[in-house]
Amino acid sequence: MKKLPIYILLLWLTTFSIYSQSTKQQIKYANKLVKQGNHYGASIYYQKALALDSSNIDLIYSYANSLKNYNNYSEAEYYYKKITQKDRGGRIYKDAYLWLASMQKFNANYKESLRSWKKVKSLYKNEKKSYQYLKAKKEINSCIFAIRNKNDSTLAQVKNYGKTINTTDSEFSGKIFNENLEFSSLRADSINDQLVVFEPNYKVSIYSTNFNKNWNKPVPIDTSLINNTNFHNANGTYSPKGNLYIFSRCDSIKGCRLFYSKIINGKKTIPIELPQKINESGANTTHPHIATIEGKLMLFFSSNRKGGAGDMDIWYAEILDGPSFGKARHTGNKINSPDPEISPYFSSKNKTLFFSSTWHNGFGGFDVFKSKFVENKFNSPENLLPPINSSYNDLYFFIAEKNQQKAVITSNRKGIIYKKGPTCCNDLWEVTLNSEVKTNEIIIETLDQLNKYLPVTLYFHNDRPGPKSKDTTVTIDYLTSYFSYKNRKDTYREEYSKGLNGDKKVQAQLDIDDFFKHYVDKGVADLKLFTKLLLEELEKGEKIELTIKGFASPLAKSDYNVNLTKRRISSLVNYLRKYDKGQFNKYIDNSYLLFNSIPFGEYTSKSNVSDNYYDQRNSIYNRGAALERRIEIQTIRKANYNLEDYAELSVELSSYDFGKLKKGDIAKHTFALKNTGNKSLTITTIESSCGCTTPSFNNQPILPGETSMLEIELNTLTLIGKQVKSITIISDAFPTTKRLVLTAEIFE
Repeated sequence: MKKLPIYILLLWLTTFSIYSQSTKQQIKYANKLVKQGNHYGASIYYQKALALDSSNIDLIYSYANSLKNYNNYSEAEYYYKKITQKDRGGRIYKDAYLWLASMQKFNANYKESLRSWKKVKSLYKNEKKSYQYLKAKKEINSCIFAIRNKNDSTLAQVKNYGKTINTTDSEFSGKIFNENLEFSSLRADSINDQLVVFEPNYKVSIYSTNFNKNWNKPVPIDTSLINNTNFHNANGTYSPKGNLYIFSRCDSIKGCRLFYSKIINGKKTIPIELPQKINESGANTTHPHIATIEGKLMLFFSSNRKGGAGDMDIWYAEILDGPSFGKARHTGNKINSPDPEISPYFSSKNKTLFFSSTWHNGFGGFDVFKSKFVENKFNSPENLLPPINSSYNDLYFFIAEKNQQKAVITSNRKGIIYKKGPTCCNDLWEVTLNSEVKTNEIIIETLDQLNKYLPVTLYFHNDRPGPKSKDTTVTIDYLTSYFSYKNRKDTYREEYSKGLNGDKKVQAQLDIDDFFKHYVDKGVADLKLFTKLLLEELEKGEKIELTIKGFASPLAKSDYNVNLTKRRISSLVNYLRKYDKGQFNKYIDNSYLLFNSIPFGEYTSKSNVSDNYYDQRNSIYNRGAALERRIEIQTIRKANYNLEDYAELSVELSSYDFGKLKKGDIAKHTFALKNTGNKSLTITTIESSCGCTTPSFNNQPILPGETSMLEIELNTLTLIGKQVKSITIISDAFPTTKRLVLTAEIFE
């Protein structure tokens, strides 16, 4: 190695002795700023100290923490990594591995983050009840989710509100009330080069602005009442009638509490602190939102009060006359976690709770989630996906009540207006939500075009709807069944991953997540679009028949499953009857919308799906078994019923189950074929799927209103096991083809 000249070594030693005192002084200044909460200023002094002593692991750790705390994720990742390289066993700073994993995730380095979280889990393996171990387990799952879903997206556009609204400080909690945008901001006019504030009343205040071709300059609201300079004031929310205003007030003594102000003749009254049943003593209570649930006025808020799941949780309480307030209720452990859940917004129109969390599967820091409120319970949360969520912090999601395509979100994603760093501070972002595909943009001119939207596949929980029943119809509609099914998602994840460890357990849980997202949810989205298009065709004066096939997993006996699939088809018909206040009823009741139902039961289920009741992991909660429990809208046929003369072939029951037969038996069944048109019907061909079925028919035209019998003989001599055989009728009627199905189980 090349040696340094002696004078340089002496100079270096002399310099070190001169600056050693300076290093301590820089660290002292930095530590003082940390106590004041000025992490950006602290990072400047830590950086100066590091320039003099770059090998000090304690100093590197302090510097990395200061970078993390003012959201400089890329630099923080670099320095936490230096710590883990120096302290490979985590003997000095074990939590540096946790922070490294977190920073890597913020930077969307999901594969690296996954490896680091596995290391964290290993470091805390002897502390399985610790937060660090539980967080690592959850984040391993979350990183895999992010890798799988980073290219998925919600139909939305997100853009920064710009410099009229946002500053180089912090703007958050944006909400659109009528035509006004109201938000909270921490702003200062006197700041030095190190961005240290010299302003006596450096407090969060609530601002408001309105739109007139462009956004006007925001001004503080009701300075003398709401924006009291002795407190931080933020997170204002209005009641739907506009007569009540609730907001947060925070200080260093009592923390955060909620206050309310009545609005009389457009003016707010002196704020009053909410009672202790809301503002629990010793707890932080903030992020209020007022909404209605089933006609009752509710206050949502976040708090770390007793009885929660860990950190800040989401609670709600009824607002009574006065106002007075009912008992605070926890939104449940599907929503809340050991991490903070904050900034609740409840959409009364969609009966959906939106909130932000760092615990549930996400892309970085805080992500926005939604949870449907069904049967007085909140369902498992779903990630809103990019571009609403990013790898940074995304909070305070709020949809405008008057224009449901407009929303606001708070985020420190890249693109903010900044001085400290590109992800240092929060800005307000305007979200344009694209509604579902408008049906007037889809022009259906031929039947083939409408068939392109098929099949629509709908999924069900085991033995639902109508469990333990031999009935063939139910009163429940499919959407009710769907929400109940979605509510079982956590049970599916738990049961399907039971007995597995490590990556296999995570993979099993993600398989269930994928199933619900890409199959169950997609089925409902497809159904909603198809339903709108179908109604448009009926309104044109078309007479339409849907072919619906049913399937089931092989847990129950075959004859039971045939009835079960009929119940599932019945739930779809019930959905159509309830759609848009009964728009389909006139078409169903007058036979303008017909259903050709083919319940297959278990006969077509895959052989690798378990039928063992005692192996419920594979017979019920297995993804393969779940894929079998479905119905499909497979084809649609139509005829113009306005024609003066038309023939129509109807079969009340288009399938028949022979049940169990002994090999060699000859079984027969007769189908009743009715002409429900006003013109004579002629059957030209009857085709069998195999030589084992023989049709018998008199070949005479069927007059309008008359019925003719078609007998089918099934010869089981060459058959064994579960069988599905079909007969296709071709005629000059509507529909031109009609498919009949025979099922049986053949034993030796």
